[in-house]
Amino acid sequence: MSEKTKFGAIVILAVVFAIGGLCGVGGTIFYLKQAHDRPHRTPRDIYRVQVDRMTSRLERSLDLNEDQIPLVRQEIAKFGEAMKELNQSMEPEFRALMDKRAIAIEQHLTDEQLPVFRENRKQHQMREKARREKSREGEKPSAWKFKWKDSPQACESDLSSGASC
Repeated sequence: MSEKTKFGAIVILAVVFAIGGLCGVGGTIFYLKQAHDRPHRTPRDIYRVQVDRMTSRLERSLDLNEDQIPLVRQEIAKFGEAMKELNQSMEPEFRALMDKRAIAIEQHLTDEQLPVFRENRKQHQMREKARREKSREGEKPSAWKFKWKDSPQACESDLSSGASC
């Protein structure tokens, strides 16, 4: 293979990689801009979308006629509301069961592990509370915004305040 051919191949590879990089960066910027400009949906909006999706999926798979579609949609919505109410009514029982689980786990931990476990549990409860509050406000919850105490972001903020990680 001659030097001219090798040089041509390298130039072509460099151009292809450059185009790929530009497309990747451009696509990411475009996606982030679209995601940022998207209005926040309320839980009611999300519920309607779920009912629409299930109705259209059943319509396609079962070949529903025009008379059946509104009836099936009405049943989906009616039972969806009932399931939502059941979920809300069972929440205290679910929380009590989670507390019992934590107590059972604590029985097997050492004195050094116990405070770490309790702190982790407390942090988890705080994240869940924040997630529930955001969902009530109609915001999309994001796990990426939370800073774990041992995350690199938390370490950076500790370093900027003069503390050590």
